[in-house]
Amino acid sequence: MEQKYKDDTFLARWLNKDLSEEERIAFEKTHKYKEYAKIIEKMELFKAPEFDKETTFKAIQDKINKQQKVRKLVPNWVYSVAASVVLLVGLFYFFNKDKVYKTSYGQQLAVVLPDGSEVLLNAKSKLMLSEKDWHKGDRSLSLQGEGYFKVKKGSKFRVTTAMGTVSVFGTEFNVKSNQDYFDVKCFEGKVSVQNRKQNAVLTAGTGYFKIKGKSAEHTQFNRAVPAWISGESVFESTPLRYVIQELEKQYELKIDAELVNQDQLFSGSFTNKNKEIALQTVFIPLQIVYSIRESGKVTLSEQQ
Repeated sequence: MEQKYKDDTFLARWLNKDLSEEERIAFEKTHKYKEYAKIIEKMELFKAPEFDKETTFKAIQDKINKQQKVRKLVPNWVYSVAASVVLLVGLFYFFNKDKVYKTSYGQQLAVVLPDGSEVLLNAKSKLMLSEKDWHKGDRSLSLQGEGYFKVKKGSKFRVTTAMGTVSVFGTEFNVKSNQDYFDVKCFEGKVSVQNRKQNAVLTAGTGYFKIKGKSAEHTQFNRAVPAWISGESVFESTPLRYVIQELEKQYELKIDAELVNQDQLFSGSFTNKNKEIALQTVFIPLQIVYSIRESGKVTLSEQQ
């Protein structure tokens, strides 16, 4: 039974409560049962734990700074891993950016900005700013990927992405953006969101979600900080293609999803600390079979 419960058919039958009494009893005696039970519990609750924001941010920052190998360019506040000019969409360039902070697959990076504001970058993200402009009082930067911002009060603070701009004077918020995906959540204070066609003002506990080619949505949530900071990626009614992208970023994966419906919606979460459990958490409930090739590439197909 220790081998049989690992296949997709067995787990699907367990989720549907179709196991025989003998199979159920045997499975519940295994070590893996506890892990899968925790997955189901998280999916049913679908609520991240509450955090002390100050303590959590400081603890995560201290931990990450110990793990990251970054070169200290200016005492006390500049930590940089790369410097380049980044092409985002077509001819959309970020010019005049002389500081670049970058994370790789599965990494997080804590950054303290020139004014004392703090940013935590999620996996495969880039943050760019002009140090010269900041010293002149222009608190603007460019983001590709995802970051959680804790902004010191002062002049307007502006985050520019490929899909829109977020402006604040002092607050806490999370921005996730790529070429066709834009998700902003306000955790404290107020946030102004602008894109080509719409403007929105967010207050604590509200969000703005936009996929290119579709109407924007206003969302609500009940969390003290983004779930990814504590090692969990959370989604609510999100097209599968973006969930797959996040799996690839967290685990340095290449996932072939041509044979499945990538527009189907996923609500749930996956851990950023265990690849096998993360894949099972996402694909088993959707009745999608995944296989990992020798090259490490993951191939998806609809369950027969």
